[in-house]
Amino acid sequence: MKPADPRFIACRAPYPDARIVLFGIPFEGSVNLRTGADHGPRDLRIASDSIETYSPALDRDLEDLRMADLGDCELGSGSPRDQLARAREEVRGFWRPGLLPVMLGGDHTATLPVIEVLAPAIPDLRILQLDAHPDLREEFLGERYNYASAMARVMDVVAPERVYQVGMRTGAREEYRRKAPHLYPAHAIHPVEAVRSLVPELSRHPLYVTIDVDVLDPSEAPGTGAPEPCGLRASELVEIVRLLEPCTVVGTDLMEVAHAFDPSGRTGITASWILREAILTWWGK
Repeated sequence: MKPADPRFIACRAPYPDARIVLFGIPFEGSVNLRTGADHGPRDLRIASDSIETYSPALDRDLEDLRMADLGDCELGSGSPRDQLARAREEVRGFWRPGLLPVMLGGDHTATLPVIEVLAPAIPDLRILQLDAHPDLREEFLGERYNYASAMARVMDVVAPERVYQVGMRTGAREEYRRKAPHLYPAHAIHPVEAVRSLVPELSRHPLYVTIDVDVLDPSEAPGTGAPEPCGLRASELVEIVRLLEPCTVVGTDLMEVAHAFDPSGRTGITASWILREAILTWWGK
């Protein structure tokens, strides 16, 4: 791992003592639009210094948790599959059952190596994807390992019946014709109501939550590679986070922050704020 400088806020515990570990996978594969997601881990860490560790709404503080920032996976060169495999081996090297991972992406393909490590150890694992895109193309730009195919590759590891996709507002025809078993596009059901309806099911299983920052409206998160109009407000995403409090969340990630397209820095600040609320809601008691 490459040490983080700066570290995400409140990450002061040494790794052996940590209950929660943050780490980055600064991966960006084949992209046809706006690049820069590989800088997302650093963008999020820098932005986190702009928020407080304390959540008044929850009356909980990150300072009270045993959190470590392990730095970034070193991906090296080679094909996207080669780089993701190196990330997988680095995650396998530090993760142990009971340790709560928070991954900072990276394009959404970087979720795959984390799931490749967690899924064999947590056989009943469910995945909740909050995203503007289904990411279900079998390949894109001639490549199977890319951000438009991220969930298709996750479904190679975890049965599609255990993946729940919420918030989609766009995508290719082929992705919707694939008929993923738990796809809840925003035009059919509001994402907050979709998650509310899913909590009774999700709360019965270990849950990994993957958040693409483009689930938010571009007015709140312009710094991302593929912004899509008519997204969630930050307050609605936090409402979803809090709805998941009854669930046994075993890991999470926040993907696709790219400050090259947001000179204000508000995308990373908002994303860091969401992460704070998620960590404190799910693991802060």
